[in-house]
Amino acid sequence: MSDTERDRHDRAIRIRKMTDAKLCAFMDELGNGGTLAENRATTVEAFLTALGQRTATGLRTSDATIRKLRSIAEAEGFLPREEE
Repeated sequence: MSDTERDRHDRAIRIRKMTDAKLCAFMDELGNGGTLAENRATTVEAFLTALGQRTATGLRTSDATIRKLRSIAEAEGFLPREEE
């Protein structure tokens, strides 16, 4: 893993381990800076990235499922559409 990947992985772990109260506060804080669309896209992207990480049990969400979720997020406006 590169340093960037390791940092991203550590950040995803911290987010997954948050209590409900901390997670709500984290999401509220995201809404306070920048535009809502930018924050929403960043949050959705972080969520999709976290889904692709292998958990301590060795399980992870399949790439096909993540692609489907990304497609839905783009269609619904949560993420900007990727240019092909």
